[in-house]
Amino acid sequence: MRRTRPSRHRVGRRTRPPHHPRLNWKGVASREGQGGTVKRTFQRAASRLATVLGLGFLLAAAAFIGAMPAAAASGIGVYVGYADSSHPNVTHFPTPWAGSPNVIFEGCPLTSACVFDAGAVQVINNSGSAVTVNSVAVTVGSCTFSGWPSVVLPNGGSLIVTQTAPVPTEGCSGPAQLDSSDIGTLPNCAQDNIVPVVEVTINGTTTSYTDSGKVLNTGGTDGGVCSGNESTQWTKVGTGPCAGSQLSLDPSTQTHGVGTTATVTATFTNTCGQPLQNVSVQFAIPAGPNAGRTGSATTNASGQATFSYVGVATGTDTVSASVTNTAGTIPTNNVNVIWIAFAPGGGAFVIGDLEDISGAQAYWWGAQWWKADHLSSGLAPASFKGYENGNASPWCGQTWTTRPGNSSKPPKSVPSVMAVLVTSHVTKNGPVISGDIVHIVLVQTNRGYAANPGHIGTGKIIATIC
Repeated sequence: MRRTRPSRHRVGRRTRPPHHPRLNWKGVASREGQGGTVKRTFQRAASRLATVLGLGFLLAAAAFIGAMPAAAASGIGVYVGYADSSHPNVTHFPTPWAGSPNVIFEGCPLTSACVFDAGAVQVINNSGSAVTVNSVAVTVGSCTFSGWPSVVLPNGGSLIVTQTAPVPTEGCSGPAQLDSSDIGTLPNCAQDNIVPVVEVTINGTTTSYTDSGKVLNTGGTDGGVCSGNESTQWTKVGTGPCAGSQLSLDPSTQTHGVGTTATVTATFTNTCGQPLQNVSVQFAIPAGPNAGRTGSATTNASGQATFSYVGVATGTDTVSASVTNTAGTIPTNNVNVIWIAFAPGGGAFVIGDLEDISGAQAYWWGAQWWKADHLSSGLAPASFKGYENGNASPWCGQTWTTRPGNSSKPPKSVPSVMAVLVTSHVTKNGPVISGDIVHIVLVQTNRGYAANPGHIGTGKIIATIC
């Protein structure tokens, strides 16, 4: 960086007015004269000076802000990677790639039998609106690779530039070639100390990025010769390298009532934890009461994609996910979704929290519910008979509501094993009865239940759901 020699003029140095008046701490100058001490006020001058200095500061700040890289300030992400399809490594190959959702791919087209041995640059637009990527240039040592066309990149989209020829060769002939690992690497495994530079021009403003992780030149050596693989997963330029990737599925276990919705989330990142956006994730249920269902989703800016489905029967589903790229398929861990049955009809029966004892008999419906079910908060209103119909998909930590007596229209029959809510308080406000959900338990129901409160509903507590 060129340095400017400091001026010999000392900015801000105090100069004395004529006859060397001395400036006192109140901003008043004085000098001796025949008529005694004459005082001159410099307050107006000081005020003007402060104004000038303030304006100068604001102008300098504005110039500094205007000089900030446009890409860094506008939600534009720049990533670098290396694609080696001759030595397939499924977790290392840059993903997304050609054919991925929301991706504009400026490389060897899908219609060709492409063999990749090339660096790659990905520009991701999360700015909130479309931008024009005027150009991308990659400089590695004495070689500069450029020539990819200008594109309009929609919000949420990715632009990938790489080798456009179907077969890789050495040299500086971009954009057909981008074999950036072979620049200055003789002997092949000797460190060349070259640090690549990427220049991205967006909406007419060029920003320069230093690939300090040497992703584009595979660490400064020829990785294909030295390590047998050159592929490197997308890495935020200026970090890494973050060679591989990881795909996980969460939560490990969840429980829902039949007829409600379960959601699993896949997270795809590189090995540094940086999210990989615009990747298609495939979901499947290989086993369980809902086996055979599938779905797909695209990772967002956090590298996450979700899959939701409604359970139709009780039991435990196994859910999996995967990502497929040019080198193969990356699987996730499997997770479980447990489906339980609440009372039919979109409601649930309730017991008091002091009755929540594993293996004990529970009284979940009847005219004497308020006497049989004890609450830590005291007695329930006598008009509550044990059934709520105001929460169609109840879960722990939520609340429920119902109406007095059997006006809540309880079901005519119940399953042999049923999920039942546990409440710590029941209150009545006019025609509305409400309570909380501190637990949900599984109850093995006894015979004898009917929708009439005179036919009580009881059963054995066999498990706690939440």
